[in-house]
Amino acid sequence: MKKWVFGFVLVLIFTSSWAQRTEGDSWLNVKSFGAGTLAVLYYEQAGLIQEVNGKPQGLCVDILNDFVAFVQKKYNKKITIQYVGKEPVFTKFLSTTEKSPYLLGVTNVTITEERKKILKFTPPFLSNPVVLLTHKDAPAVSSFAEISKKLEGYSAEIIGGSTHVKLINKIKKENWPNLSIAYGPSGQEILKKFVANPKLFTIVDFTEFVDANRKRLPVKKQKVEFGDPEQLAFAMSKGNDWDEPWKEFMTDEYRKSPQFSKYVSDNLGMAFLSVLK
Repeated sequence: MKKWVFGFVLVLIFTSSWAQRTEGDSWLNVKSFGAGTLAVLYYEQAGLIQEVNGKPQGLCVDILNDFVAFVQKKYNKKITIQYVGKEPVFTKFLSTTEKSPYLLGVTNVTITEERKKILKFTPPFLSNPVVLLTHKDAPAVSSFAEISKKLEGYSAEIIGGSTHVKLINKIKKENWPNLSIAYGPSGQEILKKFVANPKLFTIVDFTEFVDANRKRLPVKKQKVEFGDPEQLAFAMSKGNDWDEPWKEFMTDEYRKSPQFSKYVSDNLGMAFLSVLK
């Protein structure tokens, strides 16, 4: 009985400590008291947000800093950004964001109607094409109709919980019924496998392709089109009230500003900037 009680207490302590670690202030409290904390959980994506020398850096960090300045100027309220941690597994990143009342989930989250049922989103900060990547020595693929023949003997690995799961399932249903599909925790982990497994392919955001090129990974972007680019945004729980100032801040005017273009160029490169134009 004592062991059970001790274990239960440990669980309570852990749960309480995690809640405190991920719990920021509400926007209502910030307005009432004049200052507060915006808690941020992030999932690393090179160029967008990643830890460099112990600190988060990237396009998303630049946006967050501009948001702090915007709130200070418009509302005369002081916000402190608190990076409460990074979550390496995308599905856990989404579920933690969903369950934490005043937490902002920052990474390349795609806005979808299905996700809108359980999450709120800021206005989109980036349009991001989706690409199919293979090993650099793989045959060229120019249409989904020929993919099963051109990549015969290949298997797919997709980020679990991502919008790309729906895309790979569509390929399997319409073009490649016996395709073997596995699921990984992140694009970075999947792309690392290309070195040892040249018979692997994946679907990722263009931002991850940019990162793979920077790291000189043996990848090839195949010339197949998935349609319109995905719209990336920051996510928050349905009960989170920070969507109010984010709607005021993240405008078309901001996204089209020279300063924002510089952020994109500095963090993702001129190649990505040209894709947006």
